[in-house]
Amino acid sequence: MLENLITKETLKSELDAGLESAVNLLYSRYSSMLYGYVLQFIPDRKEAEKVLVLIFGSLATRLQEACNSTLSVYCWMQVEARKIILEYKKQQAGNTGSRTVTNGRPTNDYYLSLLQEASEEQRFVFSEIFLHGRGKEELAQELHKNIHDINRLLNESLLIMRTKLS
Repeated sequence: MLENLITKETLKSELDAGLESAVNLLYSRYSSMLYGYVLQFIPDRKEAEKVLVLIFGSLATRLQEACNSTLSVYCWMQVEARKIILEYKKQQAGNTGSRTVTNGRPTNDYYLSLLQEASEEQRFVFSEIFLHGRGKEELAQELHKNIHDINRLLNESLLIMRTKLS
């Protein structure tokens, strides 16, 4: 599996060769993993396929951000995919109410509003990792916890979000 990971240097080289080349590489390596991820939030396979297309379409013009991110290429794609999934679910529910939008995308407040029932610690871990791009190791050290605890808190917060969006 590790030989299939795309490094930031590989992505930069592909971007130099052209946007289509970079997107094709990412799609060939990560589409099935992202599809499985999308299915966790959207269990309907046809809907999940639509969202996967939206994800790759949205990320295509922002790949330089992945190269500059502190996250790995796949983690960056997963974070961005989550935002697209959440927005898609929000639109499907017809609930365009009073959320704040910047540049056509929901703000961090929207994502955190899905975690109102979560503990403060769960909200903090989610926010630091997925909205601020911090590493799990760094966060574990800061909170005097181990990686297992951070993963547990993160998974609990994602579960709360999934049930909110169901």
